[in-house]
Amino acid sequence: MKKQILVLGLALGLLVIGPAAWDANAMIIEILCIESEGCGKYTGTTADGTIFLAEPNPTDPATGTGVFEPFKRVQNNEVQNGFNSDANEPDINFDTKDGSDWTRSVLFSELGVVNIGGELFYELQLDANENGSPTSNKNKIVISDMQIYIGGDPDLANPEATDMGFDGTGYTGTPFDATDNGLLGLDPIWTLDSIVNDDVDVVLQASICDSQGQCGSGHGDMNVFIPETLLSGMDTDYFILYSEYNYADSGIAPWAGFEEWRFKAAAVPEPGTFSLLALGLAGLYLWGRRRRLLR
Repeated sequence: MKKQILVLGLALGLLVIGPAAWDANAMIIEILCIESEGCGKYTGTTADGTIFLAEPNPTDPATGTGVFEPFKRVQNNEVQNGFNSDANEPDINFDTKDGSDWTRSVLFSELGVVNIGGELFYELQLDANENGSPTSNKNKIVISDMQIYIGGDPDLANPEATDMGFDGTGYTGTPFDATDNGLLGLDPIWTLDSIVNDDVDVVLQASICDSQGQCGSGHGDMNVFIPETLLSGMDTDYFILYSEYNYADSGIAPWAGFEEWRFKAAAVPEPGTFSLLALGLAGLYLWGRRRRLLR
């Protein structure tokens, strides 16, 4: 249904992003702000407790391709979708882009959590790159769905074929249809469009900026906080993020940049912890060696 609305809108030249041009029945979350306007008011929370927040994430001190360190990069015209795996080829992962580990598999153990008001959340960050000035409709993009899969099947890291008998994507669902989704036999563990959330569209200004010169590629635009209670898996399981976008580049050449995601990484022990661990292991080794010599 959404795809039909999009095609009709493009055919009629309705390129204005907003509730009037999109699904009037959807919950609209606006993530918009510019240098002269604070980002704090641009936030929204879905019924399942997932928080969307306009939050510039500059990569200090530089911006540009490669500094954002994504795990998934997607690029196409008008409608684009994709998920992450080591296959990182469009024939398998829809519109994902390959190269330099910009699209890769992720272990669930790699994800860290943040504490917000005493509750723990997994944090994802999106860097969107579209044409047009920071305040123009051409610079906006609509996130129509997001889905997360977690599972231990090695094919999730590098899907090669579907049950339909041909090599290609492991995604067995139908884009824009929240009732028919799957990835290599798995159901999504979390979806943006769900029975709990109903239909949700996130309208994002692709040039979120709170300081001049810190916009564009390599600069985050939006944070997504998913309650820890909604995601579960083994440390060795794979974490797969599928996302759908509409109105990318407004169908007008030249195409704009890519949309890329990164995550809040799990905390690693501080150097002092590593030193203490090394000393402890060394002590155990010397103690064991001394015991063997005394026998």
